[in-house]
Amino acid sequence: LNFNERIGNLRAYVNWKYRLNDDLTIVAGVQSQRVLFNNKQSFEPRFSARWKASEKSSFNFGYGLHSSMEQIYHYFANIEQADGSFTQPNRDLGLLKSHHFVAGYDRHFSKDLVGKVEVYYQHLYNLPVENQLGSHYATINETDEIEYYDLVNEGTGTNYGVGLTLQRYFANDHYFLMNASFYESTFEGLDGVERNTRFNGNYLFNLIGGKEFTQLGKKQNKTIGVNAKLFMGGGLRVIPLLRDSEGAIDVNPEEGQFWDYDKAYERSLEDIYTITLSANYKVEKKNKTHEFFLYLENITNNKGKLSEHYNATAPMQVGHITQFGLLPNFMYRLYLVKSGFRRYPI
Repeated sequence: LNFNERIGNLRAYVNWKYRLNDDLTIVAGVQSQRVLFNNKQSFEPRFSARWKASEKSSFNFGYGLHSSMEQIYHYFANIEQADGSFTQPNRDLGLLKSHHFVAGYDRHFSKDLVGKVEVYYQHLYNLPVENQLGSHYATINETDEIEYYDLVNEGTGTNYGVGLTLQRYFANDHYFLMNASFYESTFEGLDGVERNTRFNGNYLFNLIGGKEFTQLGKKQNKTIGVNAKLFMGGGLRVIPLLRDSEGAIDVNPEEGQFWDYDKAYERSLEDIYTITLSANYKVEKKNKTHEFFLYLENITNNKGKLSEHYNATAPMQVGHITQFGLLPNFMYRLYLVKSGFRRYPI
C-alpha cells in the first residue's frame, strides 16, 4: 500500500449541567463528529445523572451514543478485483457507532477509602466488516497487523460487564487501588455467526500499591518511594492453526491454507500476568531537587503466549508471539527552583 493522502476529523460539542438540589446533578449534551474526507458524520446525545443518597454513598447513571472512524489505511486500501484491476471501495466507509449504558454505586467507608461497583452495556452497530458472505472479519479485532479488505458497515457487536474497585487515596504516606472486571465481548460479521472478539478475555484484575518514607537523612530532606503492581487477565483469543482430528498441525503452505477460520476466537492460548516494581529516591535542596527512578516492568520475565503461527522449524511446527519480557527503565530528573517561582522539572 502506497498513498499520500490526508484525512481530517472535526468534532464539536455542547454540554449543559444542572444541579436540581444538593443531592441530584444532571449533565446532558450533544457531540457531533464529521470526517472531512468523505463527509460521514454523526450527532451523538449524551446524558448522565448522579444522586447523592447520603453523606457516604451515591448512585450514577449514564447514556451516550459514540462513534469512531477507522484507521487511515482502510480508507485507501487497494482491493484487487476478479479481472485483475484495483479499486478503493472503502473511501466511502462510514463511522462505527455504539450505544453506551452505564450505572454505578459509590460508597465512602472513610475519608480516604472508597468502593465502587459499575455495570455497563454497549451495543455496537455500523461495524465495518468484510464485504463477503461467510466472512468473519471485522475491524474491531485488529491488533498491530495490517490487513486490507473491501469493507461495509453491516456488522454488530455487544460488550457488557461489571467492574469492582476498592481505592485508598494517598494519605499517611501510602495508597492502594484494587480493581476487578468481568465482561463479555462479542460481534457478528457477514457470516451471521456470533463470535467472541479477539479481546474477550472475560476478566482482568489489577492491584496497585505504594508507600513513601519521608524526612530521611541528617537534614531530613530525603524521600524514598516504593510501588508495586500486579496485573492478571484473560489472554487474547486467537484464530488457531489448522489441525487434524488428533491435534497435529494440518496446514498447506503451498496453497496458503494455515488458519481454521471456523474456530476463530473460540479460545485463548493462556491467561497472562505481569508484576511491576518501581522505586524512587528524592533529595531536596534549597535551589534544586534531584530525583532518581528505577522501574522494573514484568519483573518475573513471564512470557505468556498471545498468538500462534506456523513455523516449520519449531517444535510441533507451532511458533508463538509472547508478552514482552523483563523491561528495566532508569530515569533521573532535576528540579530547579527560582525565588518566587514553583519547582520546574527538567
